[in-house]
Amino acid sequence: MSKKEIAILYHGGCPDGFGGAYAAWKKFGDSADYIPTRYQQPVPENLEGKELYVVDFCYEQDTMNELLKNSRSLTVLDHHEGTRGVVESMPNHVYDANRSGASIAWNYFHPDTPLPTFLHYVEDADLFRKIPDDERALITYAYAQPFHFDIWDDLVHRIEDPAERAKMIERGSTYQEYFQLLAHQLAGNAELVSFEGHTCYLIAGEKMFITELGTQLRDKRPPFALVVRAGATGLRVSIRSDHTVNAATLAQKYGGNGHPNSAAFFLPWGTPIPWKPITD
Repeated sequence: MSKKEIAILYHGGCPDGFGGAYAAWKKFGDSADYIPTRYQQPVPENLEGKELYVVDFCYEQDTMNELLKNSRSLTVLDHHEGTRGVVESMPNHVYDANRSGASIAWNYFHPDTPLPTFLHYVEDADLFRKIPDDERALITYAYAQPFHFDIWDDLVHRIEDPAERAKMIERGSTYQEYFQLLAHQLAGNAELVSFEGHTCYLIAGEKMFITELGTQLRDKRPPFALVVRAGATGLRVSIRSDHTVNAATLAQKYGGNGHPNSAAFFLPWGTPIPWKPITD
């Protein structure tokens, strides 16, 4: 059990969530524990009496009430539309659907310091904003690096240096071209299924390909596509949708969450599969 009095619970497996944790790390450093969390997963143990920050994430109401009751203090920083009611029920919170978790966290922990350019790019990517090719290449390069605080700290500084920025763009463009090629080849394995009243493509894909595969298959057959990834305890299902269907609303039906165009939920092994294959 950690004796540190501060714990940062952040959205695990998500660049934006890690960006929020990075913002906290820049304030607290090694004086805090940084714990990745996920929807539909158990709450970490031994949080009683701690100063808690829940970043880019929020549990259901009953769980948050228990955390509030048992912690020394609790602050929630989130932007996911499905959690708004719970977030705003907490005494200390910031909710803003127009910003990302990383952006909210940075402004909360560093109110007198402008948002770093890199975290602005993280926000653009998380909110699926249209971005120029150079910015997309930089994000591709950055997300191919290990998610460690010291590495992200280095990225924050390198991106401000013109020579380093040019190198990152060049490498990121190469990575992006290769990812797109692989995703295009993998997309040929997609299958048609019936899900929530729609016929859509479903494909198995590793984490790094989720957005590229989902976007390609969504565009091929609107309004959305499903990308699934198997784990030890179940299936993680990612949804990528166009503007006509709210992906977050679909995910919330199965205990997940997300954004209008990008969301996910988790199906433990033994749970009925909510789609049916379409055969010729």
